[in-house]
Amino acid sequence: MTGLDNQERGHFHDLLDKAISGQLDRRQVMARGAALGLSAASVFTLGAAAAPGTTSVSRVARQDATPVAGGILRVGLQGDPAQLDPHTTNLTAAIHVTEHIYEGLVVENPDLTIGPWLAAELPTVSEDGLTYTFTLREGVMFHPPVSRPMTSADVVYSFGRMVDPAIAGNAVSLLEPIASVEAPDDRTVVMTLSSPNAAFLATLAGRQIAIVPQEFVEENGGDLNLAACGTGPFVFEEYVPATRLTVTKNAEYWDTGKPYLDGIEFTPISDDTQRTNAIVTDTVDFIEYAPLADIERLRGESSLMIAGEINTNIRFIGINLRREPLSDVRVRRAIAMALNRAEILEPATFGNGTATEVIFPEGNWAHVPVEETPQDIEGAIALLAEAGFPDGLELEILSWSAYSFLSQPSYVVQSQLEAIGITSEVVLEENATYIERYLTTNDFDITVTGTSGFVDPHEVYADNFLSTSPSNAAGYNNPMVDQLIADGNATTDQAARAEIYTQLQQILLEDLPWINLFIANQYEAMKSTVGGYTHYPTGSLFSLRETFIAPE
Repeated sequence: MTGLDNQERGHFHDLLDKAISGQLDRRQVMARGAALGLSAASVFTLGAAAAPGTTSVSRVARQDATPVAGGILRVGLQGDPAQLDPHTTNLTAAIHVTEHIYEGLVVENPDLTIGPWLAAELPTVSEDGLTYTFTLREGVMFHPPVSRPMTSADVVYSFGRMVDPAIAGNAVSLLEPIASVEAPDDRTVVMTLSSPNAAFLATLAGRQIAIVPQEFVEENGGDLNLAACGTGPFVFEEYVPATRLTVTKNAEYWDTGKPYLDGIEFTPISDDTQRTNAIVTDTVDFIEYAPLADIERLRGESSLMIAGEINTNIRFIGINLRREPLSDVRVRRAIAMALNRAEILEPATFGNGTATEVIFPEGNWAHVPVEETPQDIEGAIALLAEAGFPDGLELEILSWSAYSFLSQPSYVVQSQLEAIGITSEVVLEENATYIERYLTTNDFDITVTGTSGFVDPHEVYADNFLSTSPSNAAGYNNPMVDQLIADGNATTDQAARAEIYTQLQQILLEDLPWINLFIANQYEAMKSTVGGYTHYPTGSLFSLRETFIAPE
């Protein structure tokens, strides 16, 4: 486990074993981890591995089984992976496919530390914190039809493509601090930053920071949504929209002996009941986003195992500040005052989540403790009247048809807003259309949505609240917030960063471009023959490269 010394690694794994076996509950394991001086990321991971009470639910699947080569793993995805370009897609379902095809220089570990990946080791960093020098692994090959070694020139090209305005990349704001990327020789990459950046390695661990071959991009006219070629453990084979996507084993993969599987067949199963039935009836071997309404049923199936619990995610109401009257903070505050998060949480998570007004959960070093704001219907009505809407107003609530943990709360929000005179229509869109309306054209009033998979707070703040970020769907623009985002990223001391992010979160609670609702637990369910799988707190399915199908 990169990032821990031998003693810390021993403490971590000892506590992890106790958490998984149910010997310690969440509070106990987190307290012991903190007392032993483990990092905040490690303590958070231990909390994710442990159940709220003493329970023996498996969080890490069949790690004691001997790996077996061969077989096709059938995976049920919650959504259709409709946009496969790693540099532009914002679809979780697509990322859960592309992360097996493409790779980056570094990667996040299950304990949220950062380790080397296509880089042979973590970079050397200059004393001023501005220059990162990476040495690439030897023997890394691009998939057919490119079939050549990856070089530093591919890294330079890929980073140039990621920030190219022509492709509207999903990491533009995160990569903004990079002043230059150079390749002095085939195996060396030198990145120079404009200022010190505490989140830089965490940024590079994002699944969107993928290395692609220039000739393949050009052969496909710059469009990688239906074609893919990377260096990962699996090779793209076929995509039939809304039906299946298949990948096959990369026989020339640089990590000798991996992957164990001959291939993976991904099947979009957006309906929760159908996804549960698919794993119970052996139609698939593995499902992501195991339906929260069915967790107890799945736990009771002797042929199944469950992995996961707390994840780095936040579900929220996003507000389009470009539109009147939502540009008036009094209207946004009235919406917030109308909410009862406990009522929203139940149909979303069925007891498998935590209501919250802030972005980061307890146990995360960037968590900001705030007093719960009680629902105040009369106060909300008065605030709407003060804003010029004594008779209420009409809004549209946009959300996802594929994600029930977002669509179901939309109707609860609709009902709660009606109590203060806001009438609304809930409109649920399929993935591609939702992304188009929310992120590309900003065609929405308010939306019940979410973000997940983050390792460092900077990812969330810069992506969604920086005024220059293309992912700032709310259209939020606050120079003080821009400055705090920059300050938090330029500060390497974690305690000092936490103070900055406390100020930042408090401003966001005043301005309300988002109204945070809850953090959802996330689980994967799999057949008991599936071995080697490890749950990542980011929701990543990265460990499928180490997963195998064991004999029954």
